Amino acid sequence: MKSIKNIKYKIKNCMLLFPILLLWGCSDWLDGALPKDKNLADKQFSTERNIHSVLSGIYSSLANDNLYGCKMTWTDIELLAHYYYYNPNINQTIYAGYEHFCRMSEYGWSYRSVMNSMSDIWGKAYKTIFEINTLIRELEQSTVISDEKKNVFLGEAYGLRAFLHFDMFRLFGNETQDIPYNQSAEVIPHSQIPAEEFYALLMGDIEKALLLLKNDAILTAGIKDLSTEEAAEATSAEIFLTYLRNSRMNYYAVQALKARIFMYKGDVQEAANIAIDILVNAFGDTNNDNKPFYWADKNKIEETENRNYIFYEEVIFGIYNPDLYKRWKEYTGGTSYGSTYAIHINNLQGNIFKNDNTSGSVMSLWEDVRARQWIPSAVGVGQYVSCNFMDFPVSDNNPKKYFQPLIRTSELYYIIAEAWIRQGRVADAVAFINDLRFQRGTQYSSLPVASDVSEEGAYDILETEYYKEFYGEGQTYFYLKRQKTNSIFNVSVGNEKVDLPSNAFRIPLPESEMAFD
Repeated sequence: MKSIKNIKYKIKNCMLLFPILLLWGCSDWLDGALPKDKNLADKQFSTERNIHSVLSGIYSSLANDNLYGCKMTWTDIELLAHYYYYNPNINQTIYAGYEHFCRMSEYGWSYRSVMNSMSDIWGKAYKTIFEINTLIRELEQSTVISDEKKNVFLGEAYGLRAFLHFDMFRLFGNETQDIPYNQSAEVIPHSQIPAEEFYALLMGDIEKALLLLKNDAILTAGIKDLSTEEAAEATSAEIFLTYLRNSRMNYYAVQALKARIFMYKGDVQEAANIAIDILVNAFGDTNNDNKPFYWADKNKIEETENRNYIFYEEVIFGIYNPDLYKRWKEYTGGTSYGSTYAIHINNLQGNIFKNDNTSGSVMSLWEDVRARQWIPSAVGVGQYVSCNFMDFPVSDNNPKKYFQPLIRTSELYYIIAEAWIRQGRVADAVAFINDLRFQRGTQYSSLPVASDVSEEGAYDILETEYYKEFYGEGQTYFYLKRQKTNSIFNVSVGNEKVDLPSNAFRIPLPESEMAFD
């Protein structure tokens, strides 16, 4: 079996969770409320505990329905990527929400429900950015917290500001549409700026974050486990600073975000260099490699008490989402069109998993464990839903519980592979993707011979990998936009693509562009 070491050769218990949950739940900032006056602002930052609450509130904002809790991960953004089945001939007046389902899938930006949804995303993102700016301003002048902690919290804040701005840029930005970069804690209008200026500000925040996080606990202690005796003795402040760093914007998450930005900008080689650096320094084959991240055990992913279709051990950054399972029931457990997000079996087998060597039509028997997450939906014949965010019977101190991935190491694999394809190293790229596919359960004997794959075939494999790997994480639409693709999978027919309209990647700015509520 090939391993991550090949890269070096090729290129030379509930009680323990309580302190964190308490910090997540003890402040008015959790609902995004902003201080109404300076005195209240001063009080919000008057103690270290209050600062913890403010930062926790920002992370809670990321899990809001209008951001990564739904729209930016597994509902609207995945409609844009043509995951979900819809039938435009169904009477849309009978099924509430089905018009939105169809219009979003068809890039109908002028329809009110679509406009409102995009406005909700924009408004919540920039409101959260405003909260981050307030935190940065107050933290930089704070005397109630040690410099060590201040640096880590500031590093997280700058990284989160870059993370949100970049997602707004790649969602709304295009060759003719600029967006603002907000660095102010004052409620003032901000001008839309050209892409190069936007990238410069992004990189400024990235470099600040990396410098401030140079002593991040993840660099020496990895992802510290809350189930240990050491954690039981730790104070809530210590837990907040050093435990579960993959659920916070950590050093490696900022690095990975930097690679993602370079990739989108077109500097593919620099993106690959960063990706390689992270994999070499922070990623191992198993937990025994003593690295923060390592391959999820493909033989245990389907175990009832260890359900792990999110491949938790490989996640560089994710968020705690207390509504995750409630939303799964709401969006996938229904029987009505327009409220149930289901994928047609033809799309799954004929498009998304078309590069897999299967043993028949029963996906639960396929080698690739990612195919086995799909279970029949009650919404209609031939429609399937993912169980990757389904509640599973584990203790509340299991780190997978309520965890939603946003950046994972597999993306680094795809970045490197794409760079190699562009360099003409097609066989190397396919072999590298084969290594990842082996970790997802596909035997090497079932994988394509790397030297037999053309450049077009390699890109085809890469595209299907984005669909397989990042369902419910909102990355596929951005991949298609970055590739400037002119066709997309048909949501109901296998082995077929449909042409994209010219406006598919040109989302208009919201009418209330600068609204913060």
